[in-house]
Amino acid sequence: MSPRKKRVNPFYVVLVIAGLAFLLTACAYGVMAVKELRSPHTLAAQVEADASFVEFMDQHGPKAMLIELAILGVATFAAISTDRYWSEDSDE
Repeated sequence: MSPRKKRVNPFYVVLVIAGLAFLLTACAYGVMAVKELRSPHTLAAQVEADASFVEFMDQHGPKAMLIELAILGVATFAAISTDRYWSEDSDE
């Protein structure tokens, strides 16, 4: 008998990518929050250099995390729903 190839559920790939994107966004948002808390105590030059990052995460961070959470939810549901289909042996 020849070994059978197991098919990969494509929704798992989406889950990994969306999970990593959410991880990076959440960490960046946390860094932004810490930088805003410490900004009165840091050097003015560093605050000006980080201002664009802080402003970007302040404006777009929550929306990005909500979109990524929605993608994670849909991909999780899709992965669970189609798991039996993708785990069946392919007799080609």
